Amino acid sequence: MEKVLAASLARRLGLAFDEAQVIGTGTNVLVHLRPAPVVARVTRLAHLVRPADALAGGIGLAKHLAQRAVPPSELIDPGPHTEGGRYITFWCYRSGVAASPSEAGAALRAFHEAAARYQGPLRTFDPRPEAVRIADLIGGESAEILRDAATRLAPPALPQQAIHGDAHFENVLAGGVWQDFDEACVGPREWDLACMIHRWSVFGQLENEMNDALAAYGPHDRNAVDALQPLVVLGIAAWGSLAPLIGETSPRTVARLEWLRRH
Repeated sequence: MEKVLAASLARRLGLAFDEAQVIGTGTNVLVHLRPAPVVARVTRLAHLVRPADALAGGIGLAKHLAQRAVPPSELIDPGPHTEGGRYITFWCYRSGVAASPSEAGAALRAFHEAAARYQGPLRTFDPRPEAVRIADLIGGESAEILRDAATRLAPPALPQQAIHGDAHFENVLAGGVWQDFDEACVGPREWDLACMIHRWSVFGQLENEMNDALAAYGPHDRNAVDALQPLVVLGIAAWGSLAPLIGETSPRTVARLEWLRRH
């Protein structure tokens, strides 16, 4: 379905291509409109929770970052568009391997320094309102955990600026180029650091890699990073709780919900 929606919209907008090939499936379906150097990102979940305009901020931020970001397409209106009830954005096709942990940490520092000058509109980083909306959609015990966490957790008072919003290792390519701007937002720099070390903080994984990334990032407020981690868990657990609505399971979501219950 997502491939058909992407192809139909792209042709209507005037893009010439031979075939639509799915190259990735997660929160979005990624469709390469071959041989054009264009990838369509078709939402699977965001349209259930957010307005389409929420994606516009990430497009603007990626343009601002220039060589530090995989850019939105210039061959077709990048959007966001609404097609068949889904949101679709168009980006340049970019292949490559993930950055090393040290490179990811250094790239995040460079990202933050460049993004600090961005003044375009962006959504807030605070995951609590969306967690409540998701709880209303899913119901049951998971919804109760999300609502409880959204009620008792509060972000610390910290300086805010444009940030990536989902700064894990898979979202930065070798060369320090960032991709996937769906979660771009205004928030503390420490939010991105909390996202980056989330697997270590919650699952005890990749400790050495996370330490390498933090060292390469340089000076930061570790207490603030730790204070934000429960809210990072809340946001990820909330979106993961939507998986059954698209016929999937999310085993790590169970662990994140249990973590929230204990914290």
